[in-house]
Amino acid sequence: MKKSFALLWIITMAFWADSLSAQSHKVNFKNSLEPYGYFRTAAIFDTRDSKAGSEDLFYFRPLDRKYNYMGEDIYDNMSLKAYAITTRLGVNVKGFNYGSFKVDGKLEGDFYLMNGNTATLRLRHAYVDLYWDKLGYMENSFAFRVGQSWHPMAADLPYCVNMETGAPFTPFNWSPQLMIEYTFANRIHYTVGALYPMQFLPTGPLGESENYVKYGLIPELYGGLSYTGKHFTAKAGADMISLKPRWLTTARGIQDDVWYDIGTKVRDRIFMISPFVYLQFEKGMFKINAKSVFAQGGDHLRLMGGYARYDWRDIYEYKYTPLRSTVSFLSFSVGRKLQFMCMGGYMMALGTAHNLSVDENGFCLAEDVYYSSAGSKGISQMYRVTPTIAYNIGKLTVAVEYNNTSVLYGNESHLDNYAKPMEDLHWITNHRVMGVVRFSL
Repeated sequence: MKKSFALLWIITMAFWADSLSAQSHKVNFKNSLEPYGYFRTAAIFDTRDSKAGSEDLFYFRPLDRKYNYMGEDIYDNMSLKAYAITTRLGVNVKGFNYGSFKVDGKLEGDFYLMNGNTATLRLRHAYVDLYWDKLGYMENSFAFRVGQSWHPMAADLPYCVNMETGAPFTPFNWSPQLMIEYTFANRIHYTVGALYPMQFLPTGPLGESENYVKYGLIPELYGGLSYTGKHFTAKAGADMISLKPRWLTTARGIQDDVWYDIGTKVRDRIFMISPFVYLQFEKGMFKINAKSVFAQGGDHLRLMGGYARYDWRDIYEYKYTPLRSTVSFLSFSVGRKLQFMCMGGYMMALGTAHNLSVDENGFCLAEDVYYSSAGSKGISQMYRVTPTIAYNIGKLTVAVEYNNTSVLYGNESHLDNYAKPMEDLHWITNHRVMGVVRFSL
């Protein structure tokens, strides 16, 4: 409550200060539109069938082996494809200010979705920034962001040219949000806010759905702190998501001599917190950055995770535990006209935080584990290496990227009491070569 009053006081003082100086400031409302975007074509060669989204452009992982009656791996197939559906258009809107109070906006979309053989427009970003500069005696500022934008944990991406930009080894998500940021001395930034999943959804008993948050009545929350210097940037923060895997019963029955029907309200709830750290150094033509996440769940961030049910004795309140993992990347970029980039990513599954029920063979029940649709319950570890060479001529970029993604799979039907694969561990690798031509506006 005290924090709420303090926030209200800051906003009130900011408006009051502008009102006092109204005579010395003129309202400026002259729109400035800054269009941007690019045309992009990509050709892709894969040595193996893989799990990927948006016509194989958003790449996740090679599929695990699956044998037919002839003993042949049905996913051991080379493929070649080419797409030009990732053209992107956006506009930055500036021009409204009243004293130290300013308003900016952004609208961005691309043709990343497919409807049959036709690319359709998708909304990426649509938000308004309201901010106050020079609060107090130092170079401080206070800002609100309202609308759809990058998730704060996904805003800093590795150096590469693929469309997944490092996922699933870094969070990838944009969501409707209300984000509040206070900047102290142009260096230190405090950020807090609430988000709502829309395009990147959590999973559960009904598959991927926003309803687990919608009926849970608690938005996804974020808090973070960052420092920005001349050459160095450091960030740390955490994402908290609260889900209701069930909000109503889905079957009829009797428990403790009490009859319950379909549609009876229940008290299911799971909280999952995922902290992260990010470091970046940039000087001249050299850049290097790294990010690491301790993920609980994380499927709504396009990470390989989810959660599991470990207690269903009370029909009105099932109990759940998050699937945990560590996810990290390190990348660098050298050069400007002739540019060399490379990213390395690694993920390790740590299993559930709570012991799960098992059958007579010691395996947990697969139907109690809810996992990202981009992943597989049999994943134990993953790594990726993506060296890239790009030639930049003004607004034209021609690049070639090699992607080696390897997954340590186990039998996803034989998971231990912490939902970790325990039998038939084996590595599966896909070699991907991508050529990209991009012309920026």
